[in-house]
Amino acid sequence: MKILHISLSLGGGGAERIAVSLCNRFAAKEDDEVVLVSVLDDADPSNVFYLKDLSPRVRHVNLHCHTGLQMKAFWRVYQTIRQERPDVVHTHFSAVLLLFPALLIPQVHYFHTIHNLAKRIEEKSGFLKRSVMCYLFTRNRVKPVTISEACRRSYRETYHVHNDICITNGSEPLTLTPDAQAVKSEIDTLKGSPSDIVFIHVARHHSQKNHGRLFRTFLRLEKEGERFILIVLGDHYDSCLAELKDSKCIFLLGPKSNVGDYMKQADFFVLSSDYEGLPMTMLEAMSMGVVPISTPAGGVVDVIEDGVTGYLTDSFDDEEFYRRVRHAISEKGLIPSERIRQHYEQHFSMETCAAKYYEAYKTALTR
Repeated sequence: MKILHISLSLGGGGAERIAVSLCNRFAAKEDDEVVLVSVLDDADPSNVFYLKDLSPRVRHVNLHCHTGLQMKAFWRVYQTIRQERPDVVHTHFSAVLLLFPALLIPQVHYFHTIHNLAKRIEEKSGFLKRSVMCYLFTRNRVKPVTISEACRRSYRETYHVHNDICITNGSEPLTLTPDAQAVKSEIDTLKGSPSDIVFIHVARHHSQKNHGRLFRTFLRLEKEGERFILIVLGDHYDSCLAELKDSKCIFLLGPKSNVGDYMKQADFFVLSSDYEGLPMTMLEAMSMGVVPISTPAGGVVDVIEDGVTGYLTDSFDDEEFYRRVRHAISEKGLIPSERIRQHYEQHFSMETCAAKYYEAYKTALTR
């Protein structure tokens, strides 16, 4: 089987991460050829964050575009599919890019993973983009893949069809690097005392993450004298510097390639999002036994059982988020790390996720 995946870039996002992980898993099968196409120009270092993680068995093709939906991107995606002649094409960015190939190269089987709530994607799209997505999905030109039960419900309510495949997101377990001890020393230096609780948040700065809610909560806890540090890994936080300039507990450390080393030092992973598909960073945190605290954003509600496998708010109210974080602090240690790891291994491993995608491809080819 020849499999071609399309990602916006190989930057530091969750959709990009799962595209790389899936391609690596598929490439391990010796009878299959795997190609990963990235749209945005890889001359920009932020577009190749995960390139180093790509298996040498995966062939990488870059289309050198400046935006994801410019006409050049449509043409080059079509040309690449025509030249590569894959059996399966799978996008992780925008199904709209598959319009010309789906119409003009119909012998290929097309898939698109909807990495967020379909309703939210619709709300942020213009009329033309909404119309094309509706056509591709409802006319079965492209097989939609939803990544959680919440995403499945959103897709079916939005498009009024039940033709999606629900494959729960999975992640590769985080591992430690030779820098782990240096990171431990770094975190110990940031702490005010050895007993300080360590919270971690991993994401690029984006409106859907509602970082205002996150920072307001922890600035309030700091003002009240709670002993903790919050470390934030990710980029584009320049607009937050003024708000956090007086904090002695919140540290913006930028993007890191050795996230596992930082997760190892954390007691809690925190997520303050207004909406999500199923965040990869949360699954990665759970792979290391870090207890998650989150708003009920998208597929998060299918992962966290409040008080059992983490802490989950009932709503998106800022005050409730603050109370849930404070409650988690008061119960520190009551949810065992081993329970979190086992929950991840049973339901959210990349091995299980990739096997389900591969079975979907085989089923399509058989039909």
